[in-house]
Amino acid sequence: MACTFATDEYMLNHEKMIQQSADIYLVKAVSKKRENKVITTTFNVLDVVKGRDRKQLTISFPDFEYNEKSSHRFMTDFALHNDDKFWKDGVGRSQILTNCETVASFRLGYGYLLFPKFKSNAKGAEIINDTSDKWYQFVKERVEAKLN
Repeated sequence: MACTFATDEYMLNHEKMIQQSADIYLVKAVSKKRENKVITTTFNVLDVVKGRDRKQLTISFPDFEYNEKSSHRFMTDFALHNDDKFWKDGVGRSQILTNCETVASFRLGYGYLLFPKFKSNAKGAEIINDTSDKWYQFVKERVEAKLN
């Protein structure tokens, strides 16, 4: 049975997600371990965009199988987030499973903009491998505007 509707957290508007996040980090995936159908990824923090200063953090998601033919869309950066589709609510890299859980997969060596409190949001774990990325710049500008 498929999930009939996305959770409020998954659909939360990106402006609200930025406002309501205590911590936002630009990170690089450095290790992964799989235990009891859960994948835990460890990240080195490259930039504290908002929140507590830290060097590393870990995020866990349920292990999931995905279709190899469609898996590329979950490893997209939406052309450095210049693709208009990305900016709609409920659009991002994260995937909703049939049981309504949200998951994101991570590749070692890749960079991500992580919102730990909103890891299950559509945009909660976007790929960022270039600091000129539009999403990364957008989030930094919003955070800096609120701090000044």
